[in-house]
Amino acid sequence: MRMPAYYFAMEGYHTGEKPDPAVDKLITIQYQRIDLTTGEPLGELTILREWESSEQAIITTFYNEFFKTGMPVTHFIPVGMSLDYEYEMIIAKCRQYNLPAITSHQLYFERPRFDLRSIVVLLNDGRFAGARLDLFSSKKYDGSHMRKWYENRDFKKIEHFIREETEAVLKLLQYLSKYKTRLGITKKEEGGHKKPAPAPSSVREEKAYPARPVPAFSHPASPKSPAHAMQPAKKPADARTPAPKKSPAKLLKAEPGTQRKGSAQLGKADSGDAKRSPGKAKSAPPRSSAPPGQFRKHAPMKNASMKKPAGKRR
Repeated sequence: MRMPAYYFAMEGYHTGEKPDPAVDKLITIQYQRIDLTTGEPLGELTILREWESSEQAIITTFYNEFFKTGMPVTHFIPVGMSLDYEYEMIIAKCRQYNLPAITSHQLYFERPRFDLRSIVVLLNDGRFAGARLDLFSSKKYDGSHMRKWYENRDFKKIEHFIREETEAVLKLLQYLSKYKTRLGITKKEEGGHKKPAPAPSSVREEKAYPARPVPAFSHPASPKSPAHAMQPAKKPADARTPAPKKSPAKLLKAEPGTQRKGSAQLGKADSGDAKRSPGKAKSAPPRSSAPPGQFRKHAPMKNASMKKPAGKRR
């Protein structure tokens, strides 16, 4: 439940050079209930006018409304501009008209209040001199014209001034409440800063399965090993380098142990001699250890039998 806050101000008539709440005449008391969070009004503006009754009548009405014995101090939380003048005026007039005494301790220390004076001083670059509401709001006049208006009994101007001042204070309060986040100052959480709770993980938890036992074996190369039987057979890598290409003449001159193609050609030549000698049985040519097709480019022609037989190798 929010405590009730009221815009509150008093206007006095002074005959001296400066206002003095101890001797000034009280001519108006105005108050209006507002929402302290937003500055919006929650009721109509009430103006107690001295020229319609008396000074004693308006201070008594105000006292019975908010300062009656037994009322909690939170029943009336004043909001205004330079409330020190109003507080001293209440103390002086209660003493003057024999009302129950209200001490400064009850007003300044026990009762909460919200004074815009400090904010206006801050807006005035920290200078107290010249820190007036009319410099930072829609208010057109200050209180210096009040004496002249009261002496001329121009009460309409006094009332217009009061309403204009009320509107200026509420607009300033509303502006501060609306744009207070621009100051970059935020309220701390209770108990200091707390680390945010970790966000729930979106990864789905999978069911854990027991590990599959690996069969033991004596040696990877052992044919009895189950692991060896499961692995596909790998072809041995051919570490041989391709032999350089040689002409048929060079192949004939090559050594018997190192030449393979020459022996193949001699075998074919011998087969041609066997055809010419019917008495002899045909003998199969010797097989070459080289893979088939390696010397395909240098294979003899079909009419190789017509060529002269190669001589014996030395």
